[in-house]
Amino acid sequence: MLDAALDQIHHETVVDALRAHAARIPDHPLFTFLPDGEEAEPTLTFAALDAKARAVAASLQTAHVEPGSRALLLFQPGQDFVVAFFGCLYAGVVAVPAYLPHPAQRARGLLRLAGIAEDAQPSAVLTTAGIQAAIETTARTIPEVQETAWLAVDTIEDGTGAGWSAPSPEPKSVAFLQYTSGSTGRPKGVMVTHGNLTHNTDLIRTSLGMDGSTVVVGWLPPYHDMGLISMIIVPAMMGIHSVSMPTVAFLQSPVRWLRAISTYRGTLSAAPNFAFDLCTRKVTDEDRATLDLSSWLVATNGAEPIRAESMKRFSEAFASTGFRPETIVPVYGLAEATLLVSGAPIERPWVFRSFDENELERGSAVAVPDDSPDARVLVSCGVSRSLDVAVVDPQARTRCRPGQVGEIWVAGDSVAVGYWQRPDLSREAFEATLADGDDQGPYMRTGDLGFRTEDGLFVCGRIKDVIIVGGRNHYPHDIERTAESAHPAVRPGCVAAFGVTTDGVEQVVVAAELRREAGDGSDREAREGVVNAVLRAVAQEHRLTVREVVLLPAGTLPKTSSGKLQRRETRKEYLAGRSPWTAQH
Repeated sequence: MLDAALDQIHHETVVDALRAHAARIPDHPLFTFLPDGEEAEPTLTFAALDAKARAVAASLQTAHVEPGSRALLLFQPGQDFVVAFFGCLYAGVVAVPAYLPHPAQRARGLLRLAGIAEDAQPSAVLTTAGIQAAIETTARTIPEVQETAWLAVDTIEDGTGAGWSAPSPEPKSVAFLQYTSGSTGRPKGVMVTHGNLTHNTDLIRTSLGMDGSTVVVGWLPPYHDMGLISMIIVPAMMGIHSVSMPTVAFLQSPVRWLRAISTYRGTLSAAPNFAFDLCTRKVTDEDRATLDLSSWLVATNGAEPIRAESMKRFSEAFASTGFRPETIVPVYGLAEATLLVSGAPIERPWVFRSFDENELERGSAVAVPDDSPDARVLVSCGVSRSLDVAVVDPQARTRCRPGQVGEIWVAGDSVAVGYWQRPDLSREAFEATLADGDDQGPYMRTGDLGFRTEDGLFVCGRIKDVIIVGGRNHYPHDIERTAESAHPAVRPGCVAAFGVTTDGVEQVVVAAELRREAGDGSDREAREGVVNAVLRAVAQEHRLTVREVVLLPAGTLPKTSSGKLQRRETRKEYLAGRSPWTAQH
């Protein structure tokens, strides 16, 4: 076990940290990758990654890729991505992680990739020889990569960087561009600096009680903030072991995630709420009997609405494996703040409270008994240890009183410096000020709605996703949860609710995927049963009349590469009447 105090050593940048660890603990395991979720590739040590990163950096310099220019990273999850990412940092090149288009969604994937390339204007494309051979011809149809240098990192010899040296990047310099996963408009690249990474790593370490003995295990995609920061950057900065697998390996067999924690004695693992539900449903009693989750100290739940019932079910289902309820730590964060903003204190179990739904719709959080017919259960995301988190009336630009719903604003050293090449949008989002003369800030506007009580920060939803009917605010994920539980044929985690305007009046539409075993929805009687069940449930729970319920085959709702629903893209496809929008009420 490493000395738990060694993680306290301060490093200005992740490059400084990795090079220091490579000298201090050269043979210590850093990254272990399980390509199929089961068998491990040879582990990448700190010294090995340092040597490979220097080789990539030297190759970038040989290809005349200048510091400050951008490099597009096109990889499957795995060690090659890690090597390429750190090679860019070593060379002072701004890394641009991008989702490699899946063959089944190549058209949509290439469209997004083209948008990122147009915005980032890369000087190089880093990938593997196999991926280059498979996609280079297609990718070169994108004008911005036609004249770029292509480097296959798996063909670069480690010794290439033996004589390479360069000054460490400045903390204020941009380390990478994190493109947000929104579905509409021009992609936005969040400029994350080396200083942002250092500050947020320290916030994560102190918030989650991490030290040199921490072992991180997970399956989150490396080209999004949650996977990139928690699974790659934090382990490199802290000098700890990270074990990962592709997202698809987890989705195919959720027990692989838990088995990896059990095998490698993982102490920390992060996941969105749906992952806990998926494990509860899919992991069998026989599999549970083989697991030992007693080493798991922190299970962060974030990136999508957190459900108290999901955490309860997971805790009960895996109690026999040594899993403890207090292990789950609800967190709140976003790419514009590097990753973490706030997390429930780990000294006590997570907190959930019931609030009157009618009052929430009017903008006030009023506590009610759990068995109240109008109760809506929300989970606290705790407090932030080093960021200024304000809840603000977005019109008046004044701080909200405790229990008043407003927009969440954030200030501090984890907040990114803006959106790449988007000065107007950056000013709007990152330079917000309060109207009451408060000299704090400027603040970054998150676009998220929430409120604070003595129990911490509660998140309600996205401002742009709120559906306003009859002067009342309705949060899509509440409607989606109701529709999901209305009928067993509805596929869990695959329901999208959104608003459409007809004759000046906003109405609700619910799009729901059917479970694969429920068929394709062609049976008229069965389809009507599902539609009527959803209509009744939403009317009873939310006093809403749904305009239409659209039933879709499994796997057809638009989602990001990390599995988040894209409500605005769903609405766009609905209004365009695109296939497979085949069955509706």
